[in-house]
Formats: sequence, structure tokens, C-alpha cells
Amino acid sequence: MKLQETWRLIHDSPLPGKINMKRDLDLLKEVCEGRSKPVLRFYSWSPPALSLGFFQKAEEIVDIEACRQLGIDIVRRPTGGRALLHHRELTYSVIVPEGHPLIPKSVLESYKLLSQGIISGLGALGIKADLAPSQGRGKGLAPGACFDSPSAYEIQILGKKVVGSAQVRRRGGLLQHGSILQELPVDLYRQILKPCGDAFSLDSLEKKAAGLKDLGFKIADDELACEIKKGFSEIFHVKFIAGKEEAKEWSTIN
Repeated sequence: MKLQETWRLIHDSPLPGKINMKRDLDLLKEVCEGRSKPVLRFYSWSPPALSLGFFQKAEEIVDIEACRQLGIDIVRRPTGGRALLHHRELTYSVIVPEGHPLIPKSVLESYKLLSQGIISGLGALGIKADLAPSQGRGKGLAPGACFDSPSAYEIQILGKKVVGSAQVRRRGGLLQHGSILQELPVDLYRQILKPCGDAFSLDSLEKKAAGLKDLGFKIADDELACEIKKGFSEIFHVKFIAGKEEAKEWSTIN
């Protein structure tokens, strides 16, 4: 019988955006330095936050005053891509060491493989999801975590993009994180993005993306996380445990 590798499972309570991003980076640092096993983390955002891609400039994209009035934080992701509003979603992150035998060296191929864990979890909930086809060499993951178009190997349900992810690699480790939409907050996007501030159409966004609830699937975040965790267990043949130092890691779900 093949031996199972052990990964850490973390499900945090809702946290502010800056803490969520710091948490991902701290965990990446631990994995890179060999102080942590691979990690699967689930989290949400309180208050809602608009995360910017690593190279974006807030003043060019965002109505900062509108965000302030609406109580929406502005944070920066360590990953690339476009602005993404985190509200009514479950967010996941996967962190593994560089050269991990389960993870392909190719960014696209590793992205595709990690997506299979989520697809498996959705399937266990009776939700048929699939991957957007590869759009050809060189196009890569250009839209990053944005939802205006299905990038290669992004997860779709009924032709609508429901999961948007982005990946960063640093010496010693890989971090992939992404949003699993419960509802698509188009109205808030209209209020906080400048008319020409980001290179995508909100009308296009409505046509091409949706949340689970928008599509008629009413799945609680805890149930969704549990089944996705099981999906990762099956795809990667790993088991999950809680680290002793993590008060909020799940210790009861295997």
C-alpha cells in the first residue's frame, strides 16, 4: 500500500485582508525553510477587501474614497493578476516546497493539477465542474485571479468561471491561492473600480463568471471546504493533520 504524505489543514476565522495575505506569506516562508509540511488553508475576509495584483497601482484602478465609505479594505497580493474583490467567497491556498514530487515543474501543469482537487470536491457535492481549455502556448495565466475571462485551466461550472486562482513561486516553495465564489459582487465592483481603471468589462464579467449561489447551489463554506479537502486527499493521496501550534487548524476532519 502506498504511504500517505501528511499535510497541514488550516481553516481560519474571517480575517482582515492584510492579515490574510501575511498569513499566506508566513506559511510560505515556513514551508520554504523546511519548518512546515505542505499546507492547505481555507479562509474568508472581514471586512470585504479588494486585492490588487502584485504590479498594480491602486490610484490607477480603484476609487479609494468609495472603498473607504463602503468599508472595503485595499490590499496587495503576492501573486499577479488584476483587482479582485473578496466578498461572499471561500478562499483557499495551497503551499508546497519547491521540487515536491507531486507538483509538476511547469506553472500551467501544476495549476491544472491543483485545480483537480477542487473539482473533485465540487463533484462530491453534486456539482459538475471542468477546466477551461488551454488557450495555447504563451498565454499562460495572464488574467491571474480575475474573473472576466476563463484563463487556461480555470474552473468553470455551466460555462461560468467560478474559481479564480493565481500562483507565485519563490526559492524553496510554491503558493497558489484562489477564490471560490459564492456570489459574484458585480454591484460592488461597479462602485469601487474606476471606469477605465482595469482592463476588463464589468458587463463581460457578469456574462462569464458566477458564484455557486448564483447558479443555484447552496453550499455552506464549511461543507465546501470539507469536501475540497477530501478531494485533495484523493487526488494527491495525502492525509491532513493539525499542527500543534495552530489553534485554528482542523484536528477532527480526516
